[in-house]
Amino acid sequence: MEINQNPLYPIREVSRLTGVNTVTLRAWERRYGLIIPQRTPKGHRIYSAEDIEKVRRILHWLDKGVTVSQVGDLLDKPLDAIVLQALAGDWHALQAQFKFCLQSLNEEGLDQLFCSSFTRWSGSELSLQVFAPLLKNLADKTAAQGLLLRYLRTRVGERLQQRRTLLAGPKLLICATEHQPSQLLLLLLALADLDFQVVWFDQPLSFTEILATAKQLKPQILLLAAGHYLPEHYQQLEDASKACVAEVAKLPAINSLTLHGLLKEK
Repeated sequence: MEINQNPLYPIREVSRLTGVNTVTLRAWERRYGLIIPQRTPKGHRIYSAEDIEKVRRILHWLDKGVTVSQVGDLLDKPLDAIVLQALAGDWHALQAQFKFCLQSLNEEGLDQLFCSSFTRWSGSELSLQVFAPLLKNLADKTAAQGLLLRYLRTRVGERLQQRRTLLAGPKLLICATEHQPSQLLLLLLALADLDFQVVWFDQPLSFTEILATAKQLKPQILLLAAGHYLPEHYQQLEDASKACVAEVAKLPAINSLTLHGLLKEK
């Protein structure tokens, strides 16, 4: 659709171009006033190219740990190094606080720190900046490492399960052929506050089982976690599920921009 020679897009097309589902686009308009589309004579929403670019800027800020209620004040500001540094905070200090709670087996303190951190930063930021370094630096087979793995499994699983029925975004399936629990937990943490319907398996599956599962569930995105995959595996999975298939280890990051980019490529 065009008005005054400027292209305008219906909400479903905006959703397809950006990867943001229509329910979320409406919420950003009604609750936060982030995007105010034009309306057709019949009341249907139509978006300009500038609106679509604004959606992408919103996603960018969300991936930097900004809450949706704070995004409106930042949309006209550049993502320069000074702003990002201010948003990021002192990751080393936060790692040290978590490490102290883990090594002292202080689960109550761990719980308080985890909850307060999630109100300030996104799951993607915490996964990359805090928990990946912690899991790398904690010694194997120690109580501190065991507590962290068990805690993340419980809290992240709870969060994903609680949000499961509330999400209307694309279905995302995670499978692996090898058992690497820390990689899976970091991946799930990064997805914990995104608008994706996440389905995952704690245990590794054979490739034949992954193929059958993808065919049955028909996700929009299939992420392959730990394991070794051949080029022909990708083609078989894409043919069976019609999904965007990607290997986690080859993605630049696990965030909205990366995942929506996969959908856009498809």
